[in-house]
Amino acid sequence: MTTFARLGLNDTLQSNIKSLGYKKPTPIQEKSIGAVLSGTDTYAIAPTGTGKTAAYLLPILQELSQVDNSAEQVRPIRALFLVPTRELAQQVEESIALYGKGLNLRTITIFGGVRMQSQMNRFKRGTDILVATPKRLIDMLKQKAISLSEIKHFVMDEADRLVSMGIHDELKNILAAMPEKVQKVLFSATDSKALNKFNQDHLTRVKLVKGGSIQPALDKIHHTMYRCYRDDKTAHLVNLLTMLNSDKVLIFADTKRDVNFLTKTLNEQGFVTTGIHNEVSQKRRQERLTGFKQGEFQCLVATDIVSRGIDITNLYYVINYDLPVNNNDYIHRVGRTARTKVNKLESKKVLTDKAEKQAMSKSIVNKSFNPYSDPDQQIKVTNSQGHIFSLVCPEQERLVPLIIKAVGKDIILERTPWKLDK
Repeated sequence: MTTFARLGLNDTLQSNIKSLGYKKPTPIQEKSIGAVLSGTDTYAIAPTGTGKTAAYLLPILQELSQVDNSAEQVRPIRALFLVPTRELAQQVEESIALYGKGLNLRTITIFGGVRMQSQMNRFKRGTDILVATPKRLIDMLKQKAISLSEIKHFVMDEADRLVSMGIHDELKNILAAMPEKVQKVLFSATDSKALNKFNQDHLTRVKLVKGGSIQPALDKIHHTMYRCYRDDKTAHLVNLLTMLNSDKVLIFADTKRDVNFLTKTLNEQGFVTTGIHNEVSQKRRQERLTGFKQGEFQCLVATDIVSRGIDITNLYYVINYDLPVNNNDYIHRVGRTARTKVNKLESKKVLTDKAEKQAMSKSIVNKSFNPYSDPDQQIKVTNSQGHIFSLVCPEQERLVPLIIKAVGKDIILERTPWKLDK
């Protein structure tokens, strides 16, 4: 059996990850850690929830710890982690603190939504590691507040999203600010033509790593799609939440207007709900996301800013109020669930199945149609680690075949198991 020790990690890192409950490397960790430690450019693709963050952080933290810069008056930035969202930037920073405990490495995280001057002031003593979102990083470079001239390791997490954000020139400028021989490491849950083109243009002697199935939704997650008219979606959502009777549900909406409307409506219906979108301040976004993770809110309504890289433990239900236009976004939304710890999974499944079946007997449900009455379908639900529901209006039915192709298994577009009072 491959162990973290056999992969070459030092005693401090092994002790840290052991205290976090890591027993053996996941497939992507087993394949990536050695590749990154070797110094080669690495392009890694693996499903969400399979330990990608640790797969690139552990080897780079080890490499950085080989050189003691603690006596430097101003530490040079030696590792840059570029991520698409503020939430993911904060999560990466938290992971660095956990994995790198005792390594005497300094980390600074920068992103939009807060005063740039306050972030610039933090660089007076320099840092070993910089975690950044693209726009704020570019702004800092323009202000000459930071230098990337001594970067040794450059990581792009959620790389497919980064190359699809319309920031090609910005990415070129970031790369141009680094040494020519910097190690480039790209991690993504989904592949794309744009990402492959970026790799061809900017990576050399690249090591391609694939950790298990590329899609996270093949066997772990049950998919249900309900056909409904757009004007009835909110009523259907309320019925669905009542049926599920769950204390933690993540709901994706496409626009900030929908997020605000649904948050207000669901609270009025008795569901303790909060919302997140781009125009919510960073402080409030973090407070609301933390509150949802800790159980202060029953429902979180959000745009796709929380669809990538955000780890929400014990989240079983995800609902698409609208289908995303990009099927990769559907895969990433799906990836927010199925993240329950393995040793807690069995009890979670049983409780969830009971809750679903009990809820089906409520008066809100049309008993003439029970989506779990078919034994084969019931087995699928029982064996799932997560369940994603989608409310599909006629205007969006054209997206269903694309999503089915991306998921890799049939999803039936069915009628709702309840009737609306009109």
